[in-house]
Amino acid sequence: MEGLKIKSVSIGILKNISFTLEKGKVGVLLGPNGSGKTTLLNAISGIIPVKSGHIYLGEREITNVPIEERDISYIFQNLALFPHLTVYENIAFPLYIKKEENIDRKVSEILKKIDIFALKDRYPLKLSGGEKQKVAIARALVTNPELLLLDEPFSSLDFEMRKFIRAEFLRVIKEFSLTTLVVTHDPYEAEELGNNMIKIRQGRLVRAGNDVNRIKVRSLKKITKDIALAEFDAFSLIVPFSSGTSDHYCVEFLEEDLYISSLKPPIPTLNTLRGKIISHKEDTERVHVKIDIRGTVIRGNIPWYMWHEIDKDEVYVIIKYRGIKLKGVEDDGVQNTKK
Repeated sequence: MEGLKIKSVSIGILKNISFTLEKGKVGVLLGPNGSGKTTLLNAISGIIPVKSGHIYLGEREITNVPIEERDISYIFQNLALFPHLTVYENIAFPLYIKKEENIDRKVSEILKKIDIFALKDRYPLKLSGGEKQKVAIARALVTNPELLLLDEPFSSLDFEMRKFIRAEFLRVIKEFSLTTLVVTHDPYEAEELGNNMIKIRQGRLVRAGNDVNRIKVRSLKKITKDIALAEFDAFSLIVPFSSGTSDHYCVEFLEEDLYISSLKPPIPTLNTLRGKIISHKEDTERVHVKIDIRGTVIRGNIPWYMWHEIDKDEVYVIIKYRGIKLKGVEDDGVQNTKK
């Protein structure tokens, strides 16, 4: 089911942008500074009028709908908290604007869900960077929007706090099942935030979605209630297993779900394979590679700064467990990637 659909939108630097984000999923808008990421968010939110193209939210076209009627929350890069209002008043503000009922109950509920109830009487100047992020998220969610937009919301935090707040953010978004579009220029942050990646460069769509590796399972052995051993022609993987039965299975994982290195992991690591790079294609951010693992070819990518340190004849590939999807197929027609 479609959550957000952008169709042939052109505005400012943006040229003919089209993509679809499934309802309840997190999409990541990735690109260098000046590529048009913020312009696209502003167009979706209604801050900038769209004269060419169409924007749909669910079944409704919102291209020319006023900002206040779009049912969208937007977290700006600077968070835009009101310094003269308390945490409680900041979060309640959009509810007052919408003239909603039961404001105290709604604010109290979101304060507890985001775990900031103890901060409700403080002013923004008395909050840490991470606490401000939580307040901004709470204010965005209190109106129960249909779509959440975020413009590099974690860029001002240090590494450890950024990692913590991202995890908290993903927990809350999953709980709300909220369609979300996040802007970042950090590829690693993009990988952590979501598997629906929309890459923009110089105002043009480079890629929507991700390259999917799909490999036929030769046999499947259940280990526990939700873990199984998937065996292939030349190797095996530990994979998530959910209820259901099928005569045939395949596993899927994205390019971004691989970690590739010439160094063997110092300790045994789950789902580590050894292979060699048989081809590569360079772009401005990463090198996309094909890796032969005992006759099965999988696709991955390597950051530019690591590429020249890679021994192409021997690489170690770690496939992230959480990125693997086990799927039943109706017939045996799933083909492994070939050289």
